[in-house]
Amino acid sequence: MAGALTLYLLVLAGMVVCLAGAYVYYEAAAMPNSALPAGLTPRDGAAITVVTLVVVVTMGFLGDVTFFDPETDVRGVGMLVLGSSIPLVLGLAGLASCRTFVRRWRRLNPDGDVPTGSLSPGVAACTGEVTDAAVDSAPVTGREACCWSWNVEVLDPHGVGDVGQREQWVVRDGGVGGVRFAVDDGSGRVWVDPDDATVDLAATRTLALDGGERPPADFPNPAPKVERNHRDKPRRYEESVVGPGDHVAVAGTARPTDHGLVLGGDVHVAVGSLSTAASRYRNRAAMYGVAGVAGVVVGLRALALVFGVTSL
Repeated sequence: MAGALTLYLLVLAGMVVCLAGAYVYYEAAAMPNSALPAGLTPRDGAAITVVTLVVVVTMGFLGDVTFFDPETDVRGVGMLVLGSSIPLVLGLAGLASCRTFVRRWRRLNPDGDVPTGSLSPGVAACTGEVTDAAVDSAPVTGREACCWSWNVEVLDPHGVGDVGQREQWVVRDGGVGGVRFAVDDGSGRVWVDPDDATVDLAATRTLALDGGERPPADFPNPAPKVERNHRDKPRRYEESVVGPGDHVAVAGTARPTDHGLVLGGDVHVAVGSLSTAASRYRNRAAMYGVAGVAGVVVGLRALALVFGVTSL
């Protein structure tokens, strides 16, 4: 009987883990990319959820806490489990961010720098100055730019927070965009397609609006739904751009077109030279990696203490 109950609980736990992972993935996928911090992706969120729940379930089966014992303070144990899981979640998020920044560091490694005029089809990385061959208006400030990222945050958009206590800024919209622009290091230009790019830009500007305040008359209004649904709440628009004359590092897949080579596909655009961008991502990877390992170790030890697991 005990074996059948254990099997039932394992199947039930597996279903909960799968459903939770799927829920987190689809919820994260519906959010703007800028709402996910430190290079995390919806897949990372799902993986973190699944791993955390698997660890908790495993600890529960290995430990000596009897949840069906009337003398067990189930609520108290649950709160301890929740609190002990936080370092584990943060640690796993740190490791996921570390992996992302390691990938960016490898893609933008200055050892792979190729003059813009000497690129050949295939995976490539280069650095150079953005030309004024093509520009457009950025979505928040209307500045002339070639590539941009933006987001809009709303303070307590669902109206569930207590004033001055639980209210928080929540990203409600945003994105990355631009026009096909040219980069030239003096050896010849190469075109960059910023569609679906990952970016690390500068020249950031912010537009803050109080609750009930209307945007300026010349505001491009990139998020009309946010303005329509949350005008009574404080909003905060943020925009970063790259424009003519800026120095950028670009990594992607070069493909020939009628207008010359175009870096497209999984493109990454970062301000500065390849060496500057690579150093920035290397430092971030190290920071998130160390913090991630520490968080995982602390979380595992805390959960082991809560469940009474002595084998760790």
